[in-house]
Amino acid sequence: MKIGRNDPCPCRNGKKYKKCCLGKDDDAYYSNPLNFLETYKKVRKEARIKQCLHPQEGECSEKIIGAHSIQNNKIIKRLSSNGIVYMPCPKSDNPFAPMTVYGRKEATLFTGFCGYHDKTVFQPIEDGAFNKSVQHIFLYTYRCFAVEYHKKQEVINMEKITFKIKPSLINMEKKDNFYRGMHMAVNDFQSVKESFDTALLTENYDILSSVVWEFDQAVKFAGTGFEAMTHDLDGNNIQDLLNFNIPAKHIFAMVFPEGDKTYCIISWLKENDSLFDLYKQQLLSLPDEKRKIYINNLLPMISENIVVNPESWGNWEEYKRNEFGAIEFGIATLFESEGEYWDRLEPPTYDLFEL
Repeated sequence: MKIGRNDPCPCRNGKKYKKCCLGKDDDAYYSNPLNFLETYKKVRKEARIKQCLHPQEGECSEKIIGAHSIQNNKIIKRLSSNGIVYMPCPKSDNPFAPMTVYGRKEATLFTGFCGYHDKTVFQPIEDGAFNKSVQHIFLYTYRCFAVEYHKKQEVINMEKITFKIKPSLINMEKKDNFYRGMHMAVNDFQSVKESFDTALLTENYDILSSVVWEFDQAVKFAGTGFEAMTHDLDGNNIQDLLNFNIPAKHIFAMVFPEGDKTYCIISWLKENDSLFDLYKQQLLSLPDEKRKIYINNLLPMISENIVVNPESWGNWEEYKRNEFGAIEFGIATLFESEGEYWDRLEPPTYDLFEL
């Protein structure tokens, strides 16, 4: 679909297209592939958003902080060696790195909450042990949702800045527009945010269905992510993501060590129980070894918000690191985009539980 002359300009500066980017030439310097890294760093930096996602903006402190989406003192600190961890989350100076070094105080940071709400909302899971309560499951899920929602908003910001640099991209075909999916994802998340906001305001946290797995070992990794599932564990269809008239429904997954245990929370809004009821029964029926295989496949498929102990990662054989990296970079997602089913119960060559 072409942008009309009188339509709002896609660079979102508030002007009509005809008075903004129509007829503008691409910036020759930033369009040069040789300057890709510099361009990428510029766009990433300018796209950052500082906001508080909590619905009670009137209570916000003035300062938006770098909030940890995985707890620093309880989890990241214990996974670190000499103050550093590894994450499959590239920095802007090397966007193709399979694994990146992070200081533990910068790992998993996002600017999605003010200092006041980050402290008061999540204090129950910061100060106390995970107790599998409705409130604790809600808070872990809410923080997982918040970081994913925030990051997708920043990607849409990147689109705006990219169009300013390269206006010729504005009229690209929809099928070629990488950012289109991000717009749809943010739109799908709006009703989810409303559900979380209402729960926060009413302190009625019982809005989720969940499965909690407990393992008798403390692992050397932690991660959070989400997925708009298309198939259950037996390969049965759950939802059709090509039907753009129906918002996608999501599951949220969080894995973390605490004490001498490891916990995995898989949750979704109760309003979506009809979609995920069979999936829930399948999860509950899995033995521990199958549960571990499922996590090994699921986590790198759905997230780069994963923290790994660097020494343990270094002890892995190269072929294990390579397979993990291939799934992290999207080989499984590409496989499923072709209409195939990636069996999440088929063991990969690596095992995160043996890091």
